[in-house]
Amino acid sequence: MASTQDVKLSRASTMWLADWKSIKEDFQQLKDSHQKLKKMLDDYGKQPGKIGKQLKDIKNSRAKVVGTSFADSEEHLKELDVMEKELLAIRASLPKTNDLILQIVLGDLNVQMRNEKERFAYKEKYEVFKLRVTIITCFLATACFLLPSRTLDAALHFLYVWYYSTVTIREHILRANGSKIKGWWLAHHYISTGVSALLLTWQDDEFYQQYRPTFIYFSLYMAATQFLQTYYQRSFLIKQQSLEGARSRTELSTEGVRLKTLKDLRFLIPFLYGAYLFQFVNSYQLLSLWMSSNKATFQVLWCGLLFGVLGLGNSYTTFLVLLAKYKVKKA
Repeated sequence: MASTQDVKLSRASTMWLADWKSIKEDFQQLKDSHQKLKKMLDDYGKQPGKIGKQLKDIKNSRAKVVGTSFADSEEHLKELDVMEKELLAIRASLPKTNDLILQIVLGDLNVQMRNEKERFAYKEKYEVFKLRVTIITCFLATACFLLPSRTLDAALHFLYVWYYSTVTIREHILRANGSKIKGWWLAHHYISTGVSALLLTWQDDEFYQQYRPTFIYFSLYMAATQFLQTYYQRSFLIKQQSLEGARSRTELSTEGVRLKTLKDLRFLIPFLYGAYLFQFVNSYQLLSLWMSSNKATFQVLWCGLLFGVLGLGNSYTTFLVLLAKYKVKKA
């Protein structure tokens, strides 16, 4: 007759074998589901391109049937527009290969966000990040104004280098997730990083001391303008969360102005153009210093040229946005 211990061991073995069989079955189901999912993703990834070509073809061929009730139907035109917008949203959710900059910085790390909620959360954290750095910049620029010191100046310049470098990477990630940030604003950040690096390496000579007050005033003005802009964009994101789709929320640019927001951004436009005017003032003073003496270092010339490029690019791009808005409103 089997002992009590043998009976318990037999029961434990039976239960273990049952659990093992259940795990094997579940694992096989997982493998099968994974294979099906991979095949579905492969097929799904090809469909947006195919459908996008079909939508383009049907819009182009519409000219051949203009005058018919079908071609002139407002309902069909609206449907086509809706389909194109939804197709863009679908494409934004598909895995993509990182662009060159992200490849260099992050390698093959997947920066694709899985859903609209994650995209919105990332964008909101990004706006919070800009707001915090803007506040720090304001305090540091104030300290530079009250306590003239090349060490404090260097800290401010380094902060700008780090900030614009970080912002550039984050905006590449936003673009990889469907954000329609204009190319100029990315270029703006690259140029600003370069200007900040030049200012950081500029020795404490007579030319730097002559230019320094202008840059400190410029930093304070930019901090105030950036605070207003970031505060507005954060408020706009929260408003959009309840009114529109997440794709619309990620289309806001960091330095530029999204078309739909211009009506509410009228109070910001003078501040923005004031900042651009300040960039021209920086450029003029630096180039004047460069031409006034042959002892000026290369930082004087290049900072002057790059500030001029920033002023021109910012003014022109914002003007195009305003012009496009005016045309849309007039139509």
